[in-house]
Amino acid sequence: MTMEDDASGARAAKTAVLELEKGPTTQAGAGGAGNGVSRRKLESRRKLMAAARKLFVERGYHDTRPQDISREAGVGHGTFYLHFEDKLDCFLAFTDEAANELDVFLHTHLANAGTLEVVVREILRGTFEYTASNPGVLAAALTDVSVLWKGDIGRKAPAVRWSEGWARALEELKQVKQVAADVDCKLAGYLIVGAIRQGGAYASRDHLDHEFYIDNVTRLFVRALKVQ
Repeated sequence: MTMEDDASGARAAKTAVLELEKGPTTQAGAGGAGNGVSRRKLESRRKLMAAARKLFVERGYHDTRPQDISREAGVGHGTFYLHFEDKLDCFLAFTDEAANELDVFLHTHLANAGTLEVVVREILRGTFEYTASNPGVLAAALTDVSVLWKGDIGRKAPAVRWSEGWARALEELKQVKQVAADVDCKLAGYLIVGAIRQGGAYASRDHLDHEFYIDNVTRLFVRALKVQ
């Protein structure tokens, strides 16, 4: 494999990881400034989003009610339904926001990634930095609420989007022979996200050194995926 192949594969992998198939950021009834939505309505949505974020992190999805969000935001309960169809719609708006924020961290860390090991290491480091700057947000956003969805709402939970992003990245790296040919990239993507989720919780609970955690998880992933 040439250096040119390596660089090309890394660029493709970075793009794949970051294309997380975000859901729409403008929810039902929210509109946008270009559609003539009043400043007052935009401000009430901002307050509701901040309140929802706070409560979903503190209480979790199931113990947060729409009226709790309205009260925390300091707006009338009816205002909630001007912006969101229901609690699930509000939660998905929150997860979209968290996914977009995480993207910023990952873009920064993947700017100079050039190998499978560096891609894995920098994604882990970027995720740690986002979590440190936004305590509890990623854990709350990764709550699986897919069983509550009725029919096809055309949106995916963050864990699914992130897993599929990993799968695309691994497929691209497989093309330049950095990932073994017999790896099922889609399955690997879901396993990686699950491992990061559980391993990150353990690292936080036991106060593991971040670099120690990143080094060990990177080594495990690379050994499992890399062409021998």
